[in-house]
Amino acid sequence: MARHWSRHCVASLSTPIVIDEFVFKPLNLPQHLAMLQSWFNQDYARFWGMQGMSLDALAEALAPSEHKLALIGEWQAKPLFMVELYDPAQDEVGEHYAVERLDCGMHLILAPLEGKPVHGLSGQVMQAIAELILEKLAFKRMVVEPDQQNHKIHRLNSQIGIRYQKAIQLRSKAAFLGFCSAQSRQLAQKTSAPCMPRTASQSTQVTHATHTTAVNPIILQVTR
Repeated sequence: MARHWSRHCVASLSTPIVIDEFVFKPLNLPQHLAMLQSWFNQDYARFWGMQGMSLDALAEALAPSEHKLALIGEWQAKPLFMVELYDPAQDEVGEHYAVERLDCGMHLILAPLEGKPVHGLSGQVMQAIAELILEKLAFKRMVVEPDQQNHKIHRLNSQIGIRYQKAIQLRSKAAFLGFCSAQSRQLAQKTSAPCMPRTASQSTQVTHATHTTAVNPIILQVTR
């Protein structure tokens, strides 16, 4: 599946893609690595588990492979976010559900805030990423596994159409397993009520994985 997933992405992402006000470009490690290190060292990025990592270690963690790649999202000609796309079948999360062929996992980190917060910008970023995955790349589902304690992301996820299926226990965190499809995006336009499962301590659906993976949950700045 990894080879199929890679072929599905690489050809479409070899050149910049413009969605609304955002430009998606392939991550250039030599160019972007020091910048990303500063992002990961921010307090809000603690859920990624990459604070204090050396440049070499960070480069290894972010290096593209057959089953994952990263993009830099630019807004107003400046880097605003990095989104990592990955094959859930090759990730620890794939041990917690039946992975389908056109599933695409997603991790997101935003740049530190500069100047006055822009209302709704985080939501616009998420909508653009969903459009990239579900329309431009024609995947059927976007898969997420945010940390249960990352409270700022849950309502926003619901607003763009991500629906949490269950609580799961990953090796490094207690998370929610969520999916977004074209249908759930359409439904989200009609309702903004959050759809939340029980937490890991309440749910009987929690499972325990033994496969080791990098800690890369969705991150959102709390001021946006």
